[in-house]
Amino acid sequence: MFTLSRRSQVYTVMTSICSFPFLLGLLAGITVHLYSRGLGHPGQGGGAEVIESFPEGGGEKNPALLPTLNKETKQNVKGNEKTFVRPRFVKDELNITKRLLVAILADNENQRNQENLFNWTLQSYVSDIIYFGNFSHGDELSPNVGLPDILDILRQISTHHLHHYQLFYIIPSSAAIHAKNIKHFTNPLSPSDLIYAGQKSSLTGTCDLQAGILLSRTLLQQVMDQMEWCLRNKVSYDQSQNLQNCIFHTTKVKCQDPFEQFPYQAQKYNPSFTHFDDALLFYGATNPANKNTLLHFLNVHNEKMFDSDVEKLETRVISFMNSSKYEMNINWPTGSNQKFQSNDRFDRDVFLHFNETHQLDENDYDAATVLDADQTKDIQEILNKCNLQSSDFTSGWKKVDATRGMDYVLEASQKSTEKRVATKKCLAVRELANPEIVPMPFVTESFRISLIIPVMEKDSQKTMNMLRSFAKNSIEKSDHIFLMLVFLYTPERPDKNNNNDFFKDVKQLALQISKKYKKKDKVKTSSHLLWYSLQTKGVTPSNMELMDLVTQKLDNKTIILLGSPDMEIRSDYFNRVRMNTILGKQVFCPIPFVEYHPSIVYGKKRPSASLSFNTSLGHFDTLNLNHLSFYKSDYVQARALLQFPLVKQESQLVDKDGVLPDGHLHLPPDHDQLCTLLTHSTVNTLHTLTAPEPSLRLRYEEIFCDQQNWAVQEVERCLVRRRRSLARRSQLAEMVIDRV
Repeated sequence: MFTLSRRSQVYTVMTSICSFPFLLGLLAGITVHLYSRGLGHPGQGGGAEVIESFPEGGGEKNPALLPTLNKETKQNVKGNEKTFVRPRFVKDELNITKRLLVAILADNENQRNQENLFNWTLQSYVSDIIYFGNFSHGDELSPNVGLPDILDILRQISTHHLHHYQLFYIIPSSAAIHAKNIKHFTNPLSPSDLIYAGQKSSLTGTCDLQAGILLSRTLLQQVMDQMEWCLRNKVSYDQSQNLQNCIFHTTKVKCQDPFEQFPYQAQKYNPSFTHFDDALLFYGATNPANKNTLLHFLNVHNEKMFDSDVEKLETRVISFMNSSKYEMNINWPTGSNQKFQSNDRFDRDVFLHFNETHQLDENDYDAATVLDADQTKDIQEILNKCNLQSSDFTSGWKKVDATRGMDYVLEASQKSTEKRVATKKCLAVRELANPEIVPMPFVTESFRISLIIPVMEKDSQKTMNMLRSFAKNSIEKSDHIFLMLVFLYTPERPDKNNNNDFFKDVKQLALQISKKYKKKDKVKTSSHLLWYSLQTKGVTPSNMELMDLVTQKLDNKTIILLGSPDMEIRSDYFNRVRMNTILGKQVFCPIPFVEYHPSIVYGKKRPSASLSFNTSLGHFDTLNLNHLSFYKSDYVQARALLQFPLVKQESQLVDKDGVLPDGHLHLPPDHDQLCTLLTHSTVNTLHTLTAPEPSLRLRYEEIFCDQQNWAVQEVERCLVRRRRSLARRSQLAEMVIDRV
């Protein structure tokens, strides 16, 4: 009875539970959870979790293993993660590519020298130009006859240029491109399309390689995946057929026009008739003379089209301005900027007067200056445009407008009769061209500078003041500057490194500063001091001789900056030197701001500790050529091209008569003008940047012009410098009036 009653109670409870779906679902969930935990065996290893999945038909299926990551595995995964390295240039990060690459195939030995023809005619319309040819191993300058293999060319382009360009145009060197038409043809094309365009052959249906072939980057990428098949299955001596087979096998694309309304057109060269309007390319001019003739007529055609477009544009502009309800003035030339009219009283709205040989009142110091070669050429070009002869030209005026260009007024006199002279005037404008971005080499402000200061006996006190300023403004700020003092000893005081040394006080101060900052914080500073004692022969060594001796003791990668004891130590100037001195490209020759005579500009007042940039206190000395910066390697390369022998020892210095110890060679005429020597001796590889530098400020120094071995031009230049160094003309006039 007990058992029966117990069973009836259990049955009653189960019946009551089944009547509530919520309780039934909760019970089923707990049961499944306990069952899954029993299968997992979490206490045995914990390395993997087993999950069984059964098919819908009830059949069994092998269990799948899903690995779980323990702590060690997670640490290994984190260690193998690659850190993101941001590209250096924006174009690499945004995947910015160039538009069109023209690949020129040299087909005979005469076409090797025709490279400039492509560079001149295609420079403004395509991105870049590369050249390919069959060159022998013995002589790389003489290509073999015949075009190089087109499949090899594709491999070269894919290896080096595929990711940098969108379209590739392959032509033989005997062809001539109508650059304007090819630009219009390729503008609407997309690099993501499979483009295989060219002049279709009527016999084979392939794109003729002689008439040029245009390929897209996407098509070339797919072709490179099957290039091995293409090389194994070259069945024809016709390169156009081999290329067609390769492209069709890979992409199923044949030679076709990208757009039906703009077909690809190429013409074979015909000396008697050539139509330049629609053709993209002209081929078949194998003779260099025919090629030059073809390019000449093509340029003439482009000039006529350009003049026609300009005339149409001028007509539209005039028509628009006449029909406007606003009062619009028609400028001359049509469409040019208006003349700038300033209300500022400091703007000089005046024309400068010139003739065929001289410029009048160009600056405040000279009444007339001789025109250089560029100015003379400019005037001659304007005379030709005005249909005037140089013999009839009498005078002219010009004015610089920063928003418009250069306005000219030329006056010429012509004899109409024996007693009457006719005067003609011609107005001309040389408008500003479109700005062009000039690529410059990469420079930073971290390059090390070697500052070279020649010190004479009269410069001892100035040098000590400069040393204190250098320690405060450069060494304490950890600027990358190395200072070398070059003490110039005369034959009257030859003692060195003893109690009779004339530069003893300067050297002791340099030692104190060097020891002070060397032991400070036990950190090696980037700025330090050094001196070099140079025994002269009674005459101050030239800048060239000084650099010959000093550069031997400097690092090859340093920037050499030639200075003077009168200069102020300013970090802005040193940073400007780093940015404007470019290895193998540019030499920096700053024009210093020099203080006037203190007794004239300050009077009874005491000069300030630092020179202020004010035109009443100083001026830019354009004749001061003793400050410049350059790299040592550039100087060594330029110096090797001069006939004057390299000065390696003090005994090789020039004496008072300007003669070498051997008595044969004299100093070059520009021995003190290193800027001129560096640029003229490197065959246009180095350029000079000469500009006023407000951060380069020099204290006043009296100028002496009594050197015996100076040339006449040097003496005249020195006298002009001394005359300008006193004060402004208004200040001198005021001083004279006060004393009268």
